[in-house]
Amino acid sequence: MAHRKTNNTSQGGFALLMTLIVVTVVIAIGLTVLDLSTKQIRLSTNAKDSEIAFHAANAGMECARYWRRAASLDMENGNNFNPSCFSDGSRFAYNRTNVTDFSGSGRVTKYDYSFTWAGSSRCSEITTLVASSTTNVTINNLSAVIPGYPTSGLKDCGGGQQCTCRAGEKCSILSVRGYNKPCASSYGYGTVQREVLLQF
Repeated sequence: MAHRKTNNTSQGGFALLMTLIVVTVVIAIGLTVLDLSTKQIRLSTNAKDSEIAFHAANAGMECARYWRRAASLDMENGNNFNPSCFSDGSRFAYNRTNVTDFSGSGRVTKYDYSFTWAGSSRCSEITTLVASSTTNVTINNLSAVIPGYPTSGLKDCGGGQQCTCRAGEKCSILSVRGYNKPCASSYGYGTVQREVLLQF
């Protein structure tokens, strides 16, 4: 009888060991699936925020292009104008600056304005640089004048250091940054920015 009890005890120990191995494997698989699911949720959230920021930048560019045409005389003469975008949106900021870091004869004016879209959490920040030249005007240090202006790779404008507007031309650079958060919020963790640049 004692021999049978020992056999049953060793079989019970083996069953317990197998149960622990199976439970460990199931928990490991469960944790792996949970980790993959969490990463997928994070990726889809990032993709959604990136899409919102891109559409905010794209819509802001359309607004900037509209106002470049609609207020062309004011902008070319360095005057203030009153932009409004997104019929239900609210302007967050507006600033006009005369740019002095250029050579030649003419006027270079920078307009900065931004809009928070009403009813949604997105912001469009717009920078428009307008040069009106009587002789060749060369704008220096563009990467410091326009936020996010590329420092290399632009054929016409010297790779972010300078851009020349020939005599009699009205040159424009439009830079728009779109965010997945309202303009009034502090851009910190979770903020996605996309930018669109147009020059003509």
